[in-house]
Amino acid sequence: MKLLIGGDIEGIATACDWDSITPGHPDYERNRVEYTREMNAAIAGAFDAGADEVYVRDGHGGNKSLIPEMLDKRAFHIKGRCSEDYRAMILTIDETYDAVLFLGYHAKAGTPDGVMSHTMARAVDEFTLNGISLPEMGYNALVAGMYGVPVVYLAGDTAACRQAQELFGNIVTTAVKKGLSRCSAICLHPDEACVRIREDVKKALTRGHRCVYKMDGPYEMFCSIRRNYDAPNIEKTLKTESLEEALHLFWTLT
Repeated sequence: MKLLIGGDIEGIATACDWDSITPGHPDYERNRVEYTREMNAAIAGAFDAGADEVYVRDGHGGNKSLIPEMLDKRAFHIKGRCSEDYRAMILTIDETYDAVLFLGYHAKAGTPDGVMSHTMARAVDEFTLNGISLPEMGYNALVAGMYGVPVVYLAGDTAACRQAQELFGNIVTTAVKKGLSRCSAICLHPDEACVRIREDVKKALTRGHRCVYKMDGPYEMFCSIRRNYDAPNIEKTLKTESLEEALHLFWTLT
């Protein structure tokens, strides 16, 4: 069993505001440690479930938040920026993977109880495909679905877990915090978060629901992006027969 774990830092147990995930701020290094610990818990759960190969991809920002020296040595670390590739958050995804898992994920833009809720970029107000409002997990699941790879698991805040089950059915999720607002939450202890992630990943891979997330064409992509000054939002609509073209355009706009 070959697995890809796509990570993001906003959805870990200890991160609640933008400063805490931004290089140069005091909390950032501590949250990098927790991010790596939660990733290691997911890796351990994958091997507990019988995985043969586990690849991890840090999808946050400059793709440098995971701490390589701390990562479980059994996993392969997919490193470096690839901003020109719309598959960058789950780079290397292809037909050879048996499943994709999402760790540290957040809810979509405009989610009131979503901690640091946004969709790709903080300026995005909305992203829809064929009228369905999608979070980053939906975008990346569609990328995986192009190769027939199922989504089996997600860890993040309660809003992210709720949106995952709305999109993918009853997949296994781990809620590591409950959002009170966009920048506050009730959080699990970091150790408890890691224990639950490891147990839930094993459960997801051994007896959990799997969802190959697909959408039939033709496609109509819409996104709305706020400007940094007093002017109407930038809005873009694309009608196309190609899912790749629709996803690529949204990726380049953000």
